[in-house]
Amino acid sequence: MKITRIEAVPVSIPLRRTFNIASGEIPAGRNVIILVHTDGGIKGLGEASPIASTDADTQRSIVDVITHHIAPRLVGHNPLELPRLLSALHGAILGNSCAKAGVDIALHDLVGKLLGVPVYQLLGGRFRDVIDVQESDIWIDTPDLMAQAASEAFARGVRAFEVKIGTDPLMDIDRVRAVRQAVGSEGRIRIDCNEGYSAGTATRALRKMEVFDLDYIEQPLPRWDFEGMARLARSLDTPLCADQAAYTTNDVFRLLSMAACSLVCIKVPKSGFHGAAAIQAVCEAAGVKCTLGSMLPLGIGAAAIHHFGIHARNIDMHSSGIYGSALEYYVDDIVIQSTIDSDGAVRLSGAPGLGVTLDEGKLARYAVP
Repeated sequence: MKITRIEAVPVSIPLRRTFNIASGEIPAGRNVIILVHTDGGIKGLGEASPIASTDADTQRSIVDVITHHIAPRLVGHNPLELPRLLSALHGAILGNSCAKAGVDIALHDLVGKLLGVPVYQLLGGRFRDVIDVQESDIWIDTPDLMAQAASEAFARGVRAFEVKIGTDPLMDIDRVRAVRQAVGSEGRIRIDCNEGYSAGTATRALRKMEVFDLDYIEQPLPRWDFEGMARLARSLDTPLCADQAAYTTNDVFRLLSMAACSLVCIKVPKSGFHGAAAIQAVCEAAGVKCTLGSMLPLGIGAAAIHHFGIHARNIDMHSSGIYGSALEYYVDDIVIQSTIDSDGAVRLSGAPGLGVTLDEGKLARYAVP
């Protein structure tokens, strides 16, 4: 069995509405679907889902990197030699985390299909049978509209809320207050600043938000300000979670060594399965729990998150919840059936690989030149 070629197909699917975070607007999903072909006719599916305002990767850079740097390193090799392929993948070019993660996901899907086992089994097996804590992102808007969005999600049964803030400290206090009033004491709230604050303004504003009973505060400072995160962690009672600052295991080791956070957000779409497992191991060794982020993937990337979530034992799933169906965010999806059950829970069958099937017609419909 040999890998014969790797396709990187850029797609664009409209979001149900433009989403706002501190670092910019997200008007549409500009993702890349990755297909790893073999001479046996079996192909692995992957997805790269960059968010331009937070990641160095772009849709075009991902296609270029996979086509000209990664594919030449992998074509002609046996896909079952997964450790060797992952080493070649990460040695192909510096950075480009989203591109590498998408190929990593496709390789795991392929190997799972070849061996007839689900990806979570490749990772070491199940830790949990079901994940039923879905989250709802409350995007930056006026306090009233954010409260309305939270109320609607609460009425659907959602109890974990990630409130996006980071643009205006005074307005952010009102935003968090409004969401807390909307969901009451039953709702679990965390806030995500997306690097929006400076070290000089964060402490005072976040102290005022702590009265709203926050589970944690995610990435309040720029990703490079490890020292500022450490000072802020000492100043607040609420746990800090590192996201954009925690791209690599080296980042995570440094953050934990400096006591700059007490939670680390793992995003399979930026780390791949290999990187996600390594980050979890570093955190577990340090006695620090992880959360599970998303990066707004379509059905393939969502399936990857679900497989890691079912497997990973060091995830605080109660506080962080899990990304559900892509159809909650997008007007359409790229897979025929998602890995979300009809009741909104993640269980996963024993289907090989990621357990999703690409809709070839939709791939053609949403592909961009």
